[in-house]
Amino acid sequence: MPYQLGDRTLKLNAPWEHNGIQYPANWLQLSTAQDRAELGITWVNNPDRTWNQKWYWGYDSDGNLIPKTYTDLKANWIATTKETANKLLQPSDWRVIKAKERGTTMNADWKTWRQTIRTECGTKITAIEATADVGDMSPHADFGRVQALQEYIQGSSYNVWTADPDNAET
Repeated sequence: MPYQLGDRTLKLNAPWEHNGIQYPANWLQLSTAQDRAELGITWVNNPDRTWNQKWYWGYDSDGNLIPKTYTDLKANWIATTKETANKLLQPSDWRVIKAKERGTTMNADWKTWRQTIRTECGTKITAIEATADVGDMSPHADFGRVQALQEYIQGSSYNVWTADPDNAET
């Protein structure tokens, strides 16, 4: 929210000049509202321009959101999805090792659950990859694809994973 003098933005703690007069860096802070009004200095509230920094860089000079690079976002979310599946499976890895070492089979509920997690991971990755088909393929079409990816990731199905057999609802 800056001070404006005509079409010029005045920065706090920076010296500036107007009509041949040099003003010190602390002038805006020490001046009164009347001092500023006499020179034509006004306070301008920036429009409420918030954006989700996971998906966008900010706004361009025309007020349009600037999307981050779709290919980078897609690769990041695929890696994140795989990492989540891996973290879900890790606590039960010992069950697989134990069954192998003893020459026995793993509990069927756990074996099924582990496969379900891998399937859910694959389904989520397929849905992420499908967002590449949104919009046209021109170099500046990232906006539509980024929006589609954002909607999927923030939607109700992305963060849902099947509970392990010890925590499953009965």
